[in-house]
Amino acid sequence: MPIRRLLYTSASCLEPTELTVEEQVGDIVQQAARRNKKARITGLLVFVEGQFIQILEGESTAVEATFERICCDFRHAQVKLVDLVAVKERLFASWSMARLCESEDPESSLDEDLRSVRYLLGVNARVAVERMHEYLLGRTEVPTIAPVEGEQLPG
Repeated sequence: MPIRRLLYTSASCLEPTELTVEEQVGDIVQQAARRNKKARITGLLVFVEGQFIQILEGESTAVEATFERICCDFRHAQVKLVDLVAVKERLFASWSMARLCESEDPESSLDEDLRSVRYLLGVNARVAVERMHEYLLGRTEVPTIAPVEGEQLPG
């Protein structure tokens, strides 16, 4: 089966409750990781300046079903499909869902990198995906959720 890589953005509708927005994003990532592992989807969620940027990789039907569920999720607004391509291999094969978020330090180099990804999305989506992959691999303490246990998924 061919592997598809889907990239979308959306505006967050999350509001602080008994959990902070960051804690809610953490919960979203954990839930997504469990679902994605069952569906053999891998990917990355970036949360920056109230915006979700997410990459999903997997078989077409699984990726499309996941994206449809996201489009119906009231925690997202202004969902925009940026790119959907067939790929020979997964960039995020080790993660059922990894996450990169802004830090509490406004001078963090990661924050600047993530803001630059937002700009790149409108210019060249493929380069934006490559940059997100580089940023993930370059972090010494990346919050990765539910790594695929020692196995590389096909494709």
